[in-house]
Amino acid sequence: MARTRIVATLGPATNSPEMVRALIEAGVDVFRLNFSHGTHEDHGARIKSIRKLAGEHPVAILQDLCGPKLRLRQAVKGKPGDVVDLELPASVKAGEPVLLADGIMQLEVVDARRSRVVTGGDIPFGKGINLPSSHLDIPSLTEKDRADLEFGKAQGVDLVALSFVRRAADLDEVKRSGIPVIAKIEKPEAVRNMEEIVRAADGVMVARGDLGVEIPIERVPVVQKRLIAMANRECKPVITATQMLRSMVSSPMPTRAEATDVANAVLDGTDAVMLSEETAMGEYPVQAVKVMERILLEAEPLLSPRREMLGPESADAIAHAACALAERVGAAALVVPTSSGYTARRIAGYRPRIPILVLSNSEVVRRRLSLVWGLEVIAAPWFNETAPVLERFRDSIRGLVPAGSTVVVTAGWPFARPGTTNLIHIATV
Repeated sequence: MARTRIVATLGPATNSPEMVRALIEAGVDVFRLNFSHGTHEDHGARIKSIRKLAGEHPVAILQDLCGPKLRLRQAVKGKPGDVVDLELPASVKAGEPVLLADGIMQLEVVDARRSRVVTGGDIPFGKGINLPSSHLDIPSLTEKDRADLEFGKAQGVDLVALSFVRRAADLDEVKRSGIPVIAKIEKPEAVRNMEEIVRAADGVMVARGDLGVEIPIERVPVVQKRLIAMANRECKPVITATQMLRSMVSSPMPTRAEATDVANAVLDGTDAVMLSEETAMGEYPVQAVKVMERILLEAEPLLSPRREMLGPESADAIAHAACALAERVGAAALVVPTSSGYTARRIAGYRPRIPILVLSNSEVVRRRLSLVWGLEVIAAPWFNETAPVLERFRDSIRGLVPAGSTVVVTAGWPFARPGTTNLIHIATV
């Protein structure tokens, strides 16, 4: 099984329980529900199906909020030089570029109601509008998003992805919901403020679709690498998304360039790779997941463990030391009892070659950790603040490592107190 996580988007091609089961068996760790489409009834049925079919296997549900996406209220058609009717936000300025349908048609603003065609086209109603040079005073959450977020919270979604993030403060309202928030980096302002956004978010997504329209396309690979590196240093999970295996929407095999793109994301340090159209509406959704898994398994042996400390805190020193010690003593595994996932995320940040066995008594925590690189998460119902963790951990990992093996246990003491990592223990199982 690959250590890099696979996120798959559900849609018309994968709505049936049979398809959900097949995707889980193929290697999906996280299901993305795109709230730009579908009703609450549709999404509620998908959530119920995922929970039933996953059973004890920790599979997370990522609710992707629509955000204030600008869309065409009527079709736009024209050739270069034509002035066409196009309703835009009042804050746009004459001469600013307008991109329709991810840049298929390009225009420039005349005023808030008219634009001049630069690259012609015929774009239908409902397609997206991008204004890469315009300053838009639009909140990240719409009323629809708020209603969707309340619905997601009631349904017990594990993670929420927020669109149109431009600064760290944009995350505040969603964070108050108590659900971990994944900041989608897709705006020029987000690129400028990515360091503060990474620190504030619970995870990030390199949303290369809109990002490649909002900034010059040649900058996208560099932004991807910078963003992954920042997320790695903060031990925040990072998803690389959009067009990873795009050709598999209609082909049973990806292009060589797509396979290389996936492998390079692994080597950059991404926690997860995401399939969008490939599984939502493609002809080969299960095959796309299987191909993705094969590419990940081939690339991961080239990923070197991190030798330098990721941060100055004592938790970083403990996690760093635990990984180094495990390598030195030839441990069969790192064992991480955790109540919040904090210690597990810091251990994963060092990308150790040996298995990371995470013990948690929280089903919610186990599912949320499905987005984090390299963790094998195990139910430990006995784990609480007073349990003799250093004696009972063997019960949960029996059969996962050879009898008589050495393991390194790292955790926070007192046990089950979130946010502490201060203990290393060598044991024989």
